Amino acid sequence: MVVCSAALTGAAAAQAPSRIATTPEALIAAPVFFHGKQVVVRRGTVEDGGLVKLASTAKPIFVFWKERASGAPDKEVRGEFWDLGRLERNDPRFATLDLARVLDAASQGQWPARDRVFLILNATAAESPLPPDATIRAIALAPEAYKDRTVTLVGRFRGANLFGDLAQPVAKSRWDFVLQSADGAVWVTGLRPRGKGFDLDTGSRVDTGRWLQVTGTVRHDGTLPWIEATAIAPATAPTETPVEVVVPQAPRQPAPQVIFSAPLTGETDVEPTVTVRIQFSRDMDAASFRGHVRAGYVGEPARGAPAAAPAFSFRYNEGNRALEIKFTTPLDRFRQVRVELGEGIQSAVDNQPLAPWSLTFTTGG
Repeated sequence: MVVCSAALTGAAAAQAPSRIATTPEALIAAPVFFHGKQVVVRRGTVEDGGLVKLASTAKPIFVFWKERASGAPDKEVRGEFWDLGRLERNDPRFATLDLARVLDAASQGQWPARDRVFLILNATAAESPLPPDATIRAIALAPEAYKDRTVTLVGRFRGANLFGDLAQPVAKSRWDFVLQSADGAVWVTGLRPRGKGFDLDTGSRVDTGRWLQVTGTVRHDGTLPWIEATAIAPATAPTETPVEVVVPQAPRQPAPQVIFSAPLTGETDVEPTVTVRIQFSRDMDAASFRGHVRAGYVGEPARGAPAAAPAFSFRYNEGNRALEIKFTTPLDRFRQVRVELGEGIQSAVDNQPLAPWSLTFTTGG
């Protein structure tokens, strides 16, 4: 088995980034999950017009080598995965890349939409013969090679994907759990994780880290492999051989900002039925808006008017990086309204904070 560790400097060394063993098909199916992460896939490469791509993929995944490698089919390709459409043209981290050739080859010279064109950067390659006895890592890299085979695996119990090891749920039963080892992980279904001397809760991190031995059949549907378990028992941690992976540090992207709002701040005569739209400079973590969006009236209400703050709902639209706020009932006429985004809202991928922001407008009649 292989474990990944990282040689970093400064504060980043406190928590070494992990690498995820997966397939090119999984990268294409869940690019948001893998965007900006270290990945490893087992796939050959092809060269066309001076560009290198992973072979036999439904959408192009271009490879930029840190260390040049051959296109042998039994190679592991390791590097940073990026969805080109989620990047800004002027992102300083990619200033040295010749993306013009990629755009010409993949999207007629235009910047692509999201989920269309992908990159693996700072790529290296390593020999990758598949072991005759399946491991979690081998199944993650090449599930088709073990499909419908009976296997016995040893790995850490990770609950119902409590650490985000996998991009998608398997959704077979309430007891589904993730088994993880080295840089691989796989879903286990069919049995509740309990037996003589152990009873593990799939929803509790307290129980994670326990080593289990799982026997079952490898299933593979679309991009998702899983183990249909027939037996579960406690296990001890195997001996693992560390492999140093040097992860280059790239400049951090700038913190997210509000770049547009409708209505504009200070605007008057706004329709009481308005939907407030706030657009951001970067992709945002949709979950981080919860509990941090506020709206209310400014000043005293007119005589006889209700004093309660307006009720509202909100939704983050990933496609245009915009937050939409809808009020349950029309706003009071001729009232000043303030919308606030408080501390705790952050960007996706690198979790940079949005500075507190507010918008004030006045309704009309």
